[in-house]
Amino acid sequence: MPELPEVETVRRMLEENVLGRTIRRVGRSRHRLRAPAPAARAMPLHGRMIEALRRHGKFLLIDLSGGLSVISHLGMSGRWLFYASDTIPPLAHVHVRIAFENGTCLWYQDPRRFGTFRSVPTAELARDPSLRNLGPDPLDRPPTGAWLVEQAHALRLSAKSFLLDQRRVPGIGNIYASEILHRAGVHPGRPAGTLRLVEWERIAAETRAVLGEAIEMMGTTFSTYRTLWNEPGAYGAQLLVYDRAGEPCLRCASPVRRIVQGQRSTFYCSTCQPRRPGRARRSEGRSSGHSARERGPFR
Repeated sequence: MPELPEVETVRRMLEENVLGRTIRRVGRSRHRLRAPAPAARAMPLHGRMIEALRRHGKFLLIDLSGGLSVISHLGMSGRWLFYASDTIPPLAHVHVRIAFENGTCLWYQDPRRFGTFRSVPTAELARDPSLRNLGPDPLDRPPTGAWLVEQAHALRLSAKSFLLDQRRVPGIGNIYASEILHRAGVHPGRPAGTLRLVEWERIAAETRAVLGEAIEMMGTTFSTYRTLWNEPGAYGAQLLVYDRAGEPCLRCASPVRRIVQGQRSTFYCSTCQPRRPGRARRSEGRSSGHSARERGPFR
């Protein structure tokens, strides 16, 4: 599933290419998405100008003139594709087609149809069921160690599950949770309520670092995620543990392990991320900024 870096990449590209453009028409397929897309005639989008592109967690928010907004979620396989003209080759699984008055087009493709595309009054966004329970966005309000330790007080759920809880840190998913915890030296199975302030401070710092680095490289592509120009994200080559089970840890050369938490794969290094804190063999330097696989063990 595309996570915060992928959605933020799409948001920035949309901002550069469709901000200020006026919608001429909107068409949709007959197939339902996760949250059904209303029929085009029931969505008063034509004639409206795109005034702002925002994001909260994994949700893309498209603000239109006249006080209307579109809520979009990429689900498991969704992607937005931009075309400079309305001459577009046939493409399967396209569920929303937006044509602008200047002849450019924006299409939403989603083979698995777990995504979302629906319009709501902008004034009601904060009360929308998809958004109202989300925590503060980690780019707009980066988490601090003190805030995280307060949120995790007495919690028995794992550190990995804590980071995946969209009510606390929206936008982080399976890939980046594994990377953040590895770089912070925290075992993914440790109860969140037992982590010390210094450990949460490392998690906060690596959250900012990992998300920022992933955005700079346009996110991570394993299967379907693409940018607005149908390009894959390049951050996959920088991943330290995710999807690397059995390969040597790039910090200590111990084998990367895989476990299942909440029906999701988690990847970690038992040497760098011990169950009992204080036993990790940490290098003298920090991991941030030295994560490329091809660089080998880093300091």
